[in-house]
Amino acid sequence: MIKTGVNLYSLDLLPKKQRLTFLRMMLALAFFTVCSALLYAAGFWHANELQTLSQQASSDKNRLNNQKVQLEQSIAERKPNADLVAKVELEQQRLDLKKMLKDELSQRNTLISQGYSPMLTDLAAVADSSVWLSHITIEQQNSDIQRIEFEGYGRNPQSIPLWIDKLKTTSTLKGYAFSAMTMDRGEAQPLAFKLISQPVAKEPAQ
Repeated sequence: MIKTGVNLYSLDLLPKKQRLTFLRMMLALAFFTVCSALLYAAGFWHANELQTLSQQASSDKNRLNNQKVQLEQSIAERKPNADLVAKVELEQQRLDLKKMLKDELSQRNTLISQGYSPMLTDLAAVADSSVWLSHITIEQQNSDIQRIEFEGYGRNPQSIPLWIDKLKTTSTLKGYAFSAMTMDRGEAQPLAFKLISQPVAKEPAQ
């Protein structure tokens, strides 16, 4: 059989198939757009969440600062009661003086052994809450008491004369005169006094 035609086309002359087609490009562009939109939405939501948390933290900070200012003002306005402070200081001073008197009396055991116990007993009998002693000085000559000096504190000026009147009724100090009484009172301090007692001189019999 004789060929009557010649094929001048070869496989190399055929057009190559393109992998990137218009349809594929549009699909890729749509996919990229959707992914970008999703990422933008996620980022926008995260930014809003952070902004909400920041606003809430700022609000809490302002609220706590306001509470702090109010508490500081309340503390600054709260002052101690002056009467109670003065009363506490007075009672503390009274307690300290009682301790001093206790120490003083404990050091005077020799006086008690010499016969001063009745006088101390009388002093304890007339003691009250308005007058308290800090020192007692006794001068003796030939077994007779010649001079007694009392030092102490009183709550007010009226309490000291009343206490002296009680002393005059005791058996050990009935015949004594009280003189040379001095009083001193410092600022916000109890009234300090110093009292000298001497036996009344008896008039000679005619």
